[in-house]
Amino acid sequence: MSYRKGYRFEWEVKKFLEKKGYYVIRSAGSKKPDIIAGKDGEIIVVECKYTAKSKLYLPKDEVNNLIHVASMFRAKPVYLIKKKNSGLFVVEIHHLKELNGRYFLVDLDKLTKNK
Repeated sequence: MSYRKGYRFEWEVKKFLEKKGYYVIRSAGSKKPDIIAGKDGEIIVVECKYTAKSKLYLPKDEVNNLIHVASMFRAKPVYLIKKKNSGLFVVEIHHLKELNGRYFLVDLDKLTKNK
């Protein structure tokens, strides 16, 4: 995905979370994670992904970094994934299936879209 599409999607996620009542901070550039948001004492650390496929493979080091950063804030690590022409999915760590020690699999067909 191009930088411009990624940038636009991160802003879309920011607005989505703000509509849900979160205070949102977006990390500029290619810093990871993309967003930190809080609401009513709950903090989430978010990595944003956009895909045209139903199955998404996430590098283990990226997932571990998201978990690590979330732990620094005592926050919940989540992926917000938009599937092209399908909608937005909130993916928690327990939704990920570890593969071969190097990747995690997210099967969006097995998850419910968020509104």
